Amino acid sequence: MRKIIACILSIFSVSFAFVDSDLDGVDDAVDKCPNTPFNQLVGPDGCPLGKVGQERVSGPKGTFYFRVGGGFSKDKSYSSTYSSVSLAYAFKGLYLSWTSYYYFQNDFANEEGLGNSFLYGSYSKFFGKLYTTAGLNVKIPTGQGRLSDDNFDFTPSLTLDYIRGKDDYFVYYGYTIKGKSGLKDVHSVSLGAGYQFSKKFYSSLSLDALSSAVSGKMRYYLTYFGIYNFSKKYYSTFSYSYGINERATDHSVYAKLGIRF
Repeated sequence: MRKIIACILSIFSVSFAFVDSDLDGVDDAVDKCPNTPFNQLVGPDGCPLGKVGQERVSGPKGTFYFRVGGGFSKDKSYSSTYSSVSLAYAFKGLYLSWTSYYYFQNDFANEEGLGNSFLYGSYSKFFGKLYTTAGLNVKIPTGQGRLSDDNFDFTPSLTLDYIRGKDDYFVYYGYTIKGKSGLKDVHSVSLGAGYQFSKKFYSSLSLDALSSAVSGKMRYYLTYFGIYNFSKKYYSTFSYSYGINERATDHSVYAKLGIRF
């Protein structure tokens, strides 16, 4: 409806002194991103709010997110089944979240119960069409028994996402500082591309590399990610990772349901 109103306003732009070349509802005089695609959601400055379903998009007073999910990982020698609960808050470019895991079965640790929790914070900003996110993820050792090493880990990260109409291209780098002595710090890199099929559906494909905290050798994955918005309030996500080399976990599947409020 907002786009339809924008079209009507652009038709009568001469008499109302309102010019909106990209039909996003923002006057060209104050539009800092004058070439956004027709179906892109924008803020009051005319710049995109991010990819469809982007969890850092927020209303004037911020947006809360509550999510529940579950996952399954399978390797040659072990498998694990787990669930997660998370609460997040987004306000403008700021984003904070808390996530806790529970393992129903974990062959590697040979235990079940509460896993570790993660506190994540980030700040995102547009530089033209480049969407930049600087973040910090902190592992909280809430896990029971062998499901935790009783140490904090810290992962600063940087994501660069070039948004070009309906498609985008991104690169991610994270560096995990391990709190447990004897373990190596971990490097993680992701290169990928995504496509916004509609206002409700976005998906991406990426090549991910993660170093081992024990040997330092790299594990490589091919990952698919998708998010579908049932409405402005309810959404779901799905991801699948396939291990490319011998050191990587063969298969990992994860899905979650979320509520925005």
